[in-house]
Parts: sequence; C-alpha cells; structure tokens
Amino acid sequence: MIGRVVSVKSKNTATVIVERVVTHPLYKKTYIQSKKYLVDDQLSVNVGDIVDFINCKPISKNKRWKITKVLGRDFVEIAQEAMMQKAEEAIAEVMPEPASAKASTGEGEKVEPVSEEKPEKKKKRKEKLAPKP
Repeated sequence: MIGRVVSVKSKNTATVIVERVVTHPLYKKTYIQSKKYLVDDQLSVNVGDIVDFINCKPISKNKRWKITKVLGRDFVEIAQEAMMQKAEEAIAEVMPEPASAKASTGEGEKVEPVSEEKPEKKKKRKEKLAPKP
C-alpha cells in the first residue's frame, strides 16, 4: 500500500494516511475516502513523506504494518513550491522593481481626497396612530 506520513510523534511508529477516490454507486459523485494506519517505522521517515508499506505480524495492539521503502516527499507540497516559484518569477517579469523607491511611492506629493456629494433624501415622518377606544 502507498500512503502519506501524517505523524511521527511515537517512537518507531508513524501514522500513515491512505486516500482513495470513490464514486457513489447511485449518485455518481466522486469523493475521497481516507484511512489511517499505525506503521512500524525503522527507516525514520519524516512528516509528508510518501511511503510504501506492507502487512506483517502484529507488533502491538493496533500496529500491523511495516514500511518497506520511502518513495519521496509529499507531491502536493512539491507542486505548491514549484507553482509559488513560477508565480514569483511571473510577477517579477510583469512588475519589475523601480530604480528609486521614492519615485514610485509618491512621497512629497499631497493628494486631496475627492468627495462626491449625494443629494439628501427627504425623511418621511411616520405618525403614530391613536389606539381605538
């Protein structure tokens, strides 16, 4: 099985989450199901690592899995880092930094706010009706 390491707080134990996409049989909507496994960690993995693990004899009450190999870091995290780097490069290309920061900030220039006057509406007076005797 292949999963992502979520926690490594216990000694020699890692919590691995396995996610799968399932389609509802009647409504045909796809959704993600996930299950957490306690896995014996002899390879000292880190949070976010993608690991391959297999079934083995019971090690403790809930631990019946053993990590065979580390496949890599979290692919989502790698993709986000790459996207952020591309976005920063694109922003730097479109909006280059000006040579003098004073010229771009407009220091020394005084700008008065423009206010638009709206015509005031006449308020209608609501009179209270006297109670019927």
